[in-house]
This record gives sequence, structure tokens and C-alpha cells, in this order.
Amino acid sequence: MNDQILIGLYLPTSGKDGRHRGDHSVACKCTNPEWFAPDDYKRLPGQMGYAMSRLVIRDKRTGKMTLRQRMSRHPYFVQLRDIAGRKRDFRPEKQALYDAITPLLVQRADLATSVVTFNGSRLADELSPKDENGDVVPETRVEPCRLSRLFEEWERFGLIERPDLETDPVTGYCMPRHIVLTDQFWKLCGIDMNKFLAERNVRLAAEADGIIEPGTYDSVRAARRRWYENMRMATLLKRREKASKEKRRKRLGKLSIDDRRNAMAKLLRARPAREWMHLPPEDFDRLVWKCLRQLDLGLDYEPVPRDIPDLVH
Repeated sequence: MNDQILIGLYLPTSGKDGRHRGDHSVACKCTNPEWFAPDDYKRLPGQMGYAMSRLVIRDKRTGKMTLRQRMSRHPYFVQLRDIAGRKRDFRPEKQALYDAITPLLVQRADLATSVVTFNGSRLADELSPKDENGDVVPETRVEPCRLSRLFEEWERFGLIERPDLETDPVTGYCMPRHIVLTDQFWKLCGIDMNKFLAERNVRLAAEADGIIEPGTYDSVRAARRRWYENMRMATLLKRREKASKEKRRKRLGKLSIDDRRNAMAKLLRARPAREWMHLPPEDFDRLVWKCLRQLDLGLDYEPVPRDIPDLVH
């Protein structure tokens, strides 16, 4: 069989993506990403708004947004090139990525903790070109792996901090990994650090939960730990809810429509009594149908007959 493949009698089939070894481009899909805040975004308060004004400028005549300052051209990256493990300047594609992601990180950062609330995949989607419907174009998408390499480099430059990578002990999937902008990042944006730290102290004092001396560096670390713990718990709860919903859908999907309604009614009755006790029968029936439709188990779903064996692929 191998000899027949070599002489061309049987050609190996290609994958669904249409790519073949040696004839596809290894260049990045999006060579010139950009991001500017939409018109409906409110101006950031204080020094963060000043940082955005230094990075981005709007043409008063045309209304078009352009970059006022290119972060990739800052002398800081030349001075610390050896420390970051680089030997030469950034390529044009990386320069464009540096310049585009800087205002996005400023816009997405939390004032009190400097935590960027979006993970790498969400940030990559923000930078990627969109079609007329606002969906990311796959052919020109900014791949999350590019941002992963960029964040690793920024960590060596001292611009960001990243928490240790954790995994969900039940599902085995990695927890969302966010980044923290350091004071050095804000200094490169050209803001007044004394005013910025004062604004951060005010925000920390408002958000502090029994922390002594709000506004100190210890309280910043504590606020970041609280934020990550809250985000971790929210992620775990969402994943548990998704797994339980899928398990419930598989169990109810084997039943007929009448048995499905009956089983869903029993599940609703297991909820707190205030949610169903005082509902009229018609409203309770509507709630049953609503829950079934949320699981895609409404009238248009037909269960697979039990006497048909599963197909082995």
C-alpha cells in the first residue's frame, strides 16, 4: 500500500481545511490589526482618559481615529532589548500588534487593580477585522497564539504580570488567564503617576473590604487576589451549570414530549417554592415549555428510537 501511494496510485486525502504540507503560507493572517473605541464609548476618567488621548487622536474634520503615539517605537524597548531576550527590532507585523493592543488594554483595564478583564481569546477577537454583521472574519483573524507570545515578551519587558496557570480539577480545562498592567506600562503611556496612584487609592478605598490602610501596595495585591478569586468562582459556577445543563439535556432527550414535560415539571418543583408555588397552572406550563426550549427540547425535537443501535464511526 505504501508503494502504491509513492507511485501515485492512491493519493492520501487532505483534511477539511484544504491545507497541504509545504504549500500554505506561514505568514500571520492579520498583518495590520487596529482597534479604536467605538463612538458610544464614554471617555475614561482621570489619567486613564489622558492616556487614551495620548495614544489616539480623532480627526475633527473626518471623525476618523488614528494613532497619535506608536508604543512599539518607544525607546524603552530598545534599551531593554537584551534583557527581554531580543537581538533586533520588531518586525512590522509585531509593531502593528504592539500599537493596536495598547489602547485596547488601557480601555479594558480596571482602575483599582489594573487587571485586564478580557482573556487572550477575547482580546484577539477585539483586534480582528469584522464583517458587516460584526462577526470575526476567519481568514483575517488575529490568532490568540500571537497574543500569548506578545504577553510572554511583555512580561520579560516588565510591562505586565500574569498569574500562575490553574486548571479546573473537575473538567481538566485551564482557568481563564488574565493579565495585570504594571506601573511601568502606565509610565510608558505618559501619564502623571502621582495623580494616577491617587485616583487608584480613592478607588481602592471605595472597594476595600476591611483592609487596613487602603491604597497601599498591599491593598492593591489584596484587591487583585479578590478579583481573581471572584473570577475563578464565577468560572467554576458557569462550567458546573453548563455541565449540569448538558447532562439534563441528554437525560430528557431520550423521553417523549409528554414525559419530557412531566420530568421538567418535577425539576421545577425541586426549586424554591417561591418560584412556582403561587403560579397559575397556565403560567407554570409556560415555564415548563420555556425551560425545555432553553435546552433545545421543544416540539421540534424528536428523540432517537431506543431500538436503533448507535452508529460506530
